[in-house]
Amino acid sequence: MQLIAHRGIWNKKVKDNSYEALKSGLLSNKYIGIECDIRTTLDKKFIIYHNTLYKGNLVRNINYKDMKDIILLEDLLKIKTDKILLLEIKEREIDKNKLLKLLNKYKRNYYIMSFNNNIIFEIRKLNNKYKYGVLNYVLNSKSDYDLDFICLLDGIANDYIINNFEKKGIEVIIYGTIKIKKDVKYIVDDYKLWKYIIKINEFSV
Repeated sequence: MQLIAHRGIWNKKVKDNSYEALKSGLLSNKYIGIECDIRTTLDKKFIIYHNTLYKGNLVRNINYKDMKDIILLEDLLKIKTDKILLLEIKEREIDKNKLLKLLNKYKRNYYIMSFNNNIIFEIRKLNNKYKYGVLNYVLNSKSDYDLDFICLLDGIANDYIINNFEKKGIEVIIYGTIKIKKDVKYIVDDYKLWKYIIKINEFSV
């Protein structure tokens, strides 16, 4: 069983996608890595933030200095770790070359994904040394899927689909987790772990 902390380890006191949440996820023995969301500000800063809007305004129309409670992607990359950094690109128009230049500056275990297929294929053409995948269960029926991993919604990821990808050497990561049922990677919310069918002695804190 391999768990990835969805937006780090967060709760009512610690904000998701915050520096504290993400660093805690990387330090915890429960997790093999963390997942977080990447967006770009008006002044072209890469930030870790999930939503399209920030305080009622589009993120792409706000300068980073006006988002004091949001961290830069580079703040995360500065944390020395061998664990997985599962980066979800949230924007179609992201500056791919600039993003890769930043990622190349730090030697980390990058898994890069998006719901947008084209973004991932375009970035991989520029740099194929990282692992790339798509959050898109529609692709599970395509025989020509040749990325490194695929991220599937829990309710879609049955044994047949999972085994089909694994036979092709494609890693399966499951999100929207309802219960732990396969020996694959899972993206989970730390505060919801008690809901999943997991024996407490399988973890070391």
